[in-house]
Amino acid sequence: MTSHVLCDAYESLLSCAPAPLFRKARDLYLKKYALDGRKSESPLRLFVVSERLNETISPDPDALPHGRIARLEALTEELALVHWQNAQPADPHAVEHYLRETWDMTNLSLHPCAEPWFREGGHQQRLRLPAPLRWIREARYQDVEKTLQDENP
Repeated sequence: MTSHVLCDAYESLLSCAPAPLFRKARDLYLKKYALDGRKSESPLRLFVVSERLNETISPDPDALPHGRIARLEALTEELALVHWQNAQPADPHAVEHYLRETWDMTNLSLHPCAEPWFREGGHQQRLRLPAPLRWIREARYQDVEKTLQDENP
């Protein structure tokens, strides 16, 4: 199970992210800002490597016949642990302590990467989460086009 601390940080990070419509801006944001927050002083930081987006539109049972619910779901399965501004791998004990104390995560398998994190951000290791992080937003609306078609057949 993913820790509540990590889920809350993910929620906070994505709540400020550019909309998925702006793919390049969103990718840049996720590479630039860590889950640790913008003011982190830690030599270790956790970043979202990538996200999978699912968008759906379904009928709104509370607003038939033309009510709709648009739903956006972001899923993240892999994170990057970055030794901030340092090309060398972090001490394994420091990594273990950081993951346990900051994120309430233990017994994770880390895999080193040959390339540094975005814009020489530091040595990175990847970790696959046991369950994906999930962020969901929904919006209700009326399908105006359908409404107009019904009013003007």
